[in-house]
Amino acid sequence: MNSPTFLIKPNSALFIDRDGVINKLRVDDYVKQLNEFELLPEVIPALKILRPLFKRIFVVTNQQGIGKGLMINSIEEIHTHFLDLLPSNLHPDKIYHCPHLKDAGCVCRKPKPGMALKAKYDFPEIELTNSIMIGDSQSDMEFAKSAGILPVFISKNSHPEFLTFSDILAFALSLVQK
Repeated sequence: MNSPTFLIKPNSALFIDRDGVINKLRVDDYVKQLNEFELLPEVIPALKILRPLFKRIFVVTNQQGIGKGLMINSIEEIHTHFLDLLPSNLHPDKIYHCPHLKDAGCVCRKPKPGMALKAKYDFPEIELTNSIMIGDSQSDMEFAKSAGILPVFISKNSHPEFLTFSDILAFALSLVQK
């Protein structure tokens, strides 16, 4: 399900999952310290395309490694490290994270829409129904749907239910190539 036509409006926001879309996914593990955060090579070229297209860009990420007490560096240190890897003009407007365990039942943990609702509260000019979520998990797709956001799936394999791209750069290029 590719070759979509997206209508990006002036109040559109882009929500991006972190692990597996921005940085290399650590299978059955967490980014617990700075040297485990590996920015994917397609992220900077993608953000150069995406930044001017969207009113706001947010990173939304579940981080239950915090709740499990596994972090060596704090999430703030890891996110500062991430931002240091990007030119300042490509920084997201805000990074939202959920530190809670999967079983905690909190409203901020994807697939629940809490992080999107918090972004809407913090940035009331955005319209969630005009926004897009890029993620690499079923939880990301359910988060998007529950918040009224268009889900875009990042996977090497196509998905029958979602617009699917191999990575964030392929998605970004689809927006500017006609």
